[in-house]
Amino acid sequence: MLSYSDLIKCGDDEEKRITFLQNAITNFKDSDNYKIADKAWKYYNGLNPEIAAVEKIIYDMKGIAHQDLVSPNNKIRNGYFPLIIDEAVSHLLANGVSFTNPKKKDKLGVNFDDVTKSIYRESLICGCSYGYFDGDNTIRLPYMQTIQLIDDYTGTLRACIFFSQIDNNKPLVITLYEKNGYSEYVQEVGEPLRLKTSRTPYAYSVISSIAEGDYQWEEDQESDLPIFPMYSPRKQSMIIGSLEILIALDLMASQLVNNVSQSELIYWVLKNYGGMDDISDANFIINIMKSHILHVDDNGSAEPHQVQVPFEANNAAYVRLKAQLFENMRGVNHEVMDAGNLTATAINSAYSRLRNFSGLAESCVFDYIRGILRIAHIDENETFTVEYNETINASEAINNTIASAPYLSEEAVTEKLAVLNGLGDKLPEIIKQRQAEQMMQFSSSQGANE
Repeated sequence: MLSYSDLIKCGDDEEKRITFLQNAITNFKDSDNYKIADKAWKYYNGLNPEIAAVEKIIYDMKGIAHQDLVSPNNKIRNGYFPLIIDEAVSHLLANGVSFTNPKKKDKLGVNFDDVTKSIYRESLICGCSYGYFDGDNTIRLPYMQTIQLIDDYTGTLRACIFFSQIDNNKPLVITLYEKNGYSEYVQEVGEPLRLKTSRTPYAYSVISSIAEGDYQWEEDQESDLPIFPMYSPRKQSMIIGSLEILIALDLMASQLVNNVSQSELIYWVLKNYGGMDDISDANFIINIMKSHILHVDDNGSAEPHQVQVPFEANNAAYVRLKAQLFENMRGVNHEVMDAGNLTATAINSAYSRLRNFSGLAESCVFDYIRGILRIAHIDENETFTVEYNETINASEAINNTIASAPYLSEEAVTEKLAVLNGLGDKLPEIIKQRQAEQMMQFSSSQGANE
């Protein structure tokens, strides 16, 4: 792994810096983290590479393996990994990030919530993702195209390499982000990598006067690196520890379908017909298919047999592995929740693992947001919050809130009822209106007493 210190050793020698960039990209693509992230993205996109590579084989009498071209080889891909990832993102960020001062949020870009969801989703898939603030908007830098350059002594992010190539026969474009600016490099097809744009500052200070207007631009040397990472709670892909279960589920589902397909072929046991050759066997089957009539000799017999698929055992194992997958990845198994009109207590219990996971992930998301606020020169102590998105038994929750009203403040009851009725975004207006009504009632009662 190359670090920021290795970049510093290159100095301003562009040949050394170009060699450093090439080695950094090669090392990154050869790393275990990159390979795991690549596999995790394939599972998220429903490609499931392990089951796609499975080929059925048979062995001859000498023990030599041959590809089985006769037996069914269906390949069933499960979609539990993207399902669990998407629900985790929705649970934490479906309602967006609420800032106490909405104007501060507006400075981070009109699509800040959508970009934050995208970055959080990729952090769960790959273990990390990056946000880039260009002064007006926040943009996601994909993990598999971004290389961190860490300080050897502090472990902090000091620089970043972003590379992009849409196809092997297209140019490779590299951007090196440093604290005092960014440099761009390009490699055309069949040509060496070269510097395209020398170091450019992220911002400028403008010197102006009433008479002359803007007359001088100076580089802003106090700029921060405009990139900040968001890590998953374990700083690794969510697929780690669950990949083997995903593979097993694919294999079991595929094998079950293959067994059913194979069992559709009834095989016959013929007695006292040992003299039949392959052609006679084929004609025997053709006659049955044509006329459904068998002619047997006095000493012969023909008995049909059909393979029984062990469905119950296969299904029990599949259900158990699926439950273990949801436990490992802190997902909500909705097969249990879809059984009927569950109570609020039962629903709350079903969400407990996901809620605990979102509590850990919330600190990672908030740390990322504070980093972006620092980059945007906004007070990082600005308060913001998220509202978890869960399936609830609304009527029971409302009744419980009303029953608890004598023991809670009026504002707390109003807030809870507004959220349960889907009016959480209008809570400030509702509270303001309630306060105005109370003031009018107080004024009316005071006038009547006078």
